[in-house]
Amino acid sequence: MADAFSIGTSALFSLQQAIKTTGQNIANVNTEGYSRQFVDFSARRPEGQGGFYLGTGVEITAVRRAYDQFLTQDFQSRTSSAAYYSSLAETSGRIDELFADPTTGIGPALNDFFASMEAVANSPTTLPERQVMISQAETLAQRFQYFDGRLSEFQTELNVKIQTAASDVNQYAQVIAELNDQIALQDAQTGGNPSGDLLDQRDLAIARLSELVQTSTQVQDDGSVNVFIGKGQPLVIGSNAGLLKAVPDDLIPNRLSLFVETGGQQGVEITSFLNGGEIGAALAASDDVIDKVRRDIGVLAAGLTVQFNQVHREGIALDGASTGINFFASAAGVPNDPSQTSGTGTATISAIIDDPLDPTDDDNITQLTGDSYRLDYSAGNLRVTNLTANTPPQDIIIPAATTDFKLLIDGVTLTIDDTTNLADGDIFLLAPTASAAGNFGVAITDPNDVAAAQALDSPGDNRNIQALIELQDEATLVGEATFADFYTNTTSSIAVQTRRANSLAETEASLLASATARKENVSGVNLEEEAANLIRFQQAFQAAAQVITVSRDIFDTLLRATE
Repeated sequence: MADAFSIGTSALFSLQQAIKTTGQNIANVNTEGYSRQFVDFSARRPEGQGGFYLGTGVEITAVRRAYDQFLTQDFQSRTSSAAYYSSLAETSGRIDELFADPTTGIGPALNDFFASMEAVANSPTTLPERQVMISQAETLAQRFQYFDGRLSEFQTELNVKIQTAASDVNQYAQVIAELNDQIALQDAQTGGNPSGDLLDQRDLAIARLSELVQTSTQVQDDGSVNVFIGKGQPLVIGSNAGLLKAVPDDLIPNRLSLFVETGGQQGVEITSFLNGGEIGAALAASDDVIDKVRRDIGVLAAGLTVQFNQVHREGIALDGASTGINFFASAAGVPNDPSQTSGTGTATISAIIDDPLDPTDDDNITQLTGDSYRLDYSAGNLRVTNLTANTPPQDIIIPAATTDFKLLIDGVTLTIDDTTNLADGDIFLLAPTASAAGNFGVAITDPNDVAAAQALDSPGDNRNIQALIELQDEATLVGEATFADFYTNTTSSIAVQTRRANSLAETEASLLASATARKENVSGVNLEEEAANLIRFQQAFQAAAQVITVSRDIFDTLLRATE
């Protein structure tokens, strides 16, 4: 039967734990991810005595952490979004700076090149002006190559970031799986009251994971948490952690694909499903920024090459006889040859930009769009899908047993070496203008080869160089733009994209700060509150000790009374 001594003792033990918990809160006020803990007091079961019941003291039923599931999930979501837009804004900003720099820009070099031809037009029979024209063309080629090289460097950096992030994802997944195992064990031992410290560590690991890729969680009955990334791809199931792998992409050179392996099963590609976080931003920057910019400046490089060469070939060199000379290297119009990426066929496809101008268009607008394409072969049918434009795929029947089958797509001639070598499931990727800027170059070195004239018997004729100069003002590129306008439009588009990314990054940073504040209001340690609790528990402890003292004195008095 309970007495005053046992009641006081129960109070001492319970208040001692409350003081320890308060001390734990104070000690971890600066610990990242720590949630304030508190004890749940509960009166012991009363005991009947005569016609009434008397209390038997107090006990601690649980030590819980201050936690709100919805605030935590919102915090994790905002963490992912903030990391995504911050990383995307950084990449966009670097490309914007590249295009906006007047000392390295393509636009100024393009203007200087056309300006140098004015001097040739004024003095078509002298060599110095022609040499300056070639020199300015070489400067323009260097600018194209520099831009392409910098964009390639940016892509390489993004690949390194993806690989590093994938490694970090695997580390956090392993930590979460191990914590799941410990929490499930404690949950079973305590009847659903695992350590708040372990739960905090797991939440922190999930938050760090959210910085890398968008995550979602699902709490299980045993206290463990299943973690999914992207659009529901499992990464952690109970105590089993998946493995995220970054491997070279089969379709796109210099790009990475991401696979997740769980339970020892074969990896499943989830590249297109990943979003949010640094990995999602890196993938988006590769697709929507770097690839697009490379293809756009490739349109400018290829369009300039083909159109300039076409006019230049019609002119006559200074010797009065030579004609049909290309001014720019024809390699500028050659994309990376697409390669077979799957299937068992041995056919190869070559591609060259040889006729970008639409012969059916009175305005002579180029057919080059800067789009990329995927070619799928099956049972004599070649399906061409524009990966950039949202248009229905085009099905093309290939005659059986034909060699050098040719297909014209938007100014690009594709040649299949031998259709008998095609096999069902063969896939090819075509990005016609992706490498045009990097391959842009000047074909002639001798100033005598500049074809300024049109008539054989008139060395002073400048009509062809005038025709070349007029190309500067002709709106022949996609969107009915001149060369300069197209470059300006590309630069402006990058600037707009960068401003939007910066604006969204600022917005998401603000939303993350708000989500963090709301979470901290519930879970954070308030030193003033803890100090007040410490004093309250201390006073209660002292009072409980006094109960024991009084109880002892009463017991001693009773003993003396019976002597």
